[in-house]
Amino acid sequence: MTNSRGSAGQLTAADARNEGSPDLNGNGSTADARDSQSPPPDTGATNGRDTAALADTSDTLLKRYPGQEQETQRICLRDSQFEEEQVVRLLLQELHDRGFTDTFNQLQRESGFTLENEPVSQFRNSVLAGEWSKVKDSLSTIGIQTPDNLNAALFLIKRQQFLELLEARQLKQALLVLQNELSTLTNDIQQLHRLSGLLMCPSVEDLRTAADWDGSSGRSRFVVLESLQTYISPGSMVPVHRMETLFGQALAYQCDACKYHVRPANQGLYIDHMCPTSVFPQELQFSLKGHQDEVWYVAFSPDGRYLASGSRDKTCIIWSMSDFSIVHRFNGHQNEVAYIAWSPNSKYIVSASSDRTLRLWDVEDGTQMQVFSGHEETVTSCKWLGTNDRFISGGLDHRIIIWDINGTIVKQISSPRVHDLAVSSDCSLLLVADEKTDIHAYDLTTLTFMYSLNEPVEVMSMALSADARYCITGLRNGELHMWDLDTRTLVRDFSGHTQGQYVIRCTFAGQDDRLVATGSEDGLLFVWNRNTGQLLARLRGHTKTINVCTWSDKAAALATSSDDKTICIWPAYRGAPSHRPDSTDDLSTSDDDDDESHADDKSMVSGAHSTTSIDMF
Repeated sequence: MTNSRGSAGQLTAADARNEGSPDLNGNGSTADARDSQSPPPDTGATNGRDTAALADTSDTLLKRYPGQEQETQRICLRDSQFEEEQVVRLLLQELHDRGFTDTFNQLQRESGFTLENEPVSQFRNSVLAGEWSKVKDSLSTIGIQTPDNLNAALFLIKRQQFLELLEARQLKQALLVLQNELSTLTNDIQQLHRLSGLLMCPSVEDLRTAADWDGSSGRSRFVVLESLQTYISPGSMVPVHRMETLFGQALAYQCDACKYHVRPANQGLYIDHMCPTSVFPQELQFSLKGHQDEVWYVAFSPDGRYLASGSRDKTCIIWSMSDFSIVHRFNGHQNEVAYIAWSPNSKYIVSASSDRTLRLWDVEDGTQMQVFSGHEETVTSCKWLGTNDRFISGGLDHRIIIWDINGTIVKQISSPRVHDLAVSSDCSLLLVADEKTDIHAYDLTTLTFMYSLNEPVEVMSMALSADARYCITGLRNGELHMWDLDTRTLVRDFSGHTQGQYVIRCTFAGQDDRLVATGSEDGLLFVWNRNTGQLLARLRGHTKTINVCTWSDKAAALATSSDDKTICIWPAYRGAPSHRPDSTDDLSTSDDDDDESHADDKSMVSGAHSTTSIDMF
């Protein structure tokens, strides 16, 4: 029972006059500014409204203060579909968490509801005080429903007790807890072995590091308490940070419903989130000219400071996103540069080529660091593996190779001919698009095959969402498919663009990957809403096939490269980091696509105002 109306739980006038620190079950309070036996004072106005007008409010909105002997009425300005007790308890939790002690106590007295009942409050206090015998004894009184949940909760408690005994260097008692209690509560032998290994830690500091635990004086007991709430009925113990969770869910729903989701949802709680419809303002598009032939690949650095491009002219260019100048031009490949991958720290790029090699470049000093020769045919894709010292590559020679940056082959895997690779951000999942119609999924930690996804026609490219939930595939027939990797089902298709003869690399875009984008053989860039499949924009800035498009959260922009030898930058909205209206008047313009006079130390950046068109939907 969390409602303190009636019998032993009823609040009295004496309770209201008691002073003390707040207790989650209502024990102890500061003095009430208003006598609990008297009605609220008449101030002549209520919430800015005329009292007489409020007197006309329907009877259903007039409520009595519970727990009061005198029938004092309060005026409720609206009815609610939610239970009053639940709403009040959420408010109480938020007030308590934010330290509003007086208001917390006042709301408990005025509403008659408490945040927690006496057994739950005692359980909470015992956990935070480290009184583990009391905690164990009270488990059966706080609403844990099943024996499995009871054992799981008890394991968390005994694990904390075990660690605190080790911290106090009471090794014999800790060993008894491990042998006689923890070992009976779980079948996870590996976890028990890890715990037993902590007995060998020579110092408290080593223990905390090995256990990833901040000690009894840190937040560990709070963490245990939060974990225990998984097994306790929410009616008995309100889930931790519940109001914050509801706010987050509401914001996530608004983002899901946002048609053009390209900027962070940071407008606060007073208004709903909705991105403006003026996404990708084309009058602010920039066209970069520095390559002498078709540009086959572009990629933003993770920190958003640079853009790397690879071309049929055998070179890679590093562009500065601050002024779109050329920082470095890398020469060394004997054939076309087909793919580029940035290291996580934005210091290096790996370039892959049809000359069968990969090359490692230092972006800071502009030097070539290593040449990797292990493939026997065109290298089609490469990805870094979470750290700055290893990456993976795939080619048309039926090989997937894991390299370290010193040029050593760490692992070599036989595979189908590789059209494209994708690696999850936690490096646990590897997707391989073969030369036929299949996507193969591997556990990257063990390099074992997991499953395949089958497409009706040849897969030309693919992209993986940041959370590894979705994969999009670009098909030779001009369709774009999105797969849910959790369910391994095809959930959406996108169409309208033209693809057949050439590889066109697609991408997720926008905040939280809520958009999908791809180029087209007719020179158009297509952008869809990921959740609805609705076509949002069809953008023209190129005159020939777009080979790749890529997105950067840091720059809040898309970049595309084309057979017309140019790269286009598409800021997602006015004011985006990549949007520089002050520089547009200073941009030089060139209409000659065959111009071969580009200097190595200076790029030609042209505002594409006159050639840009847009269809918004």
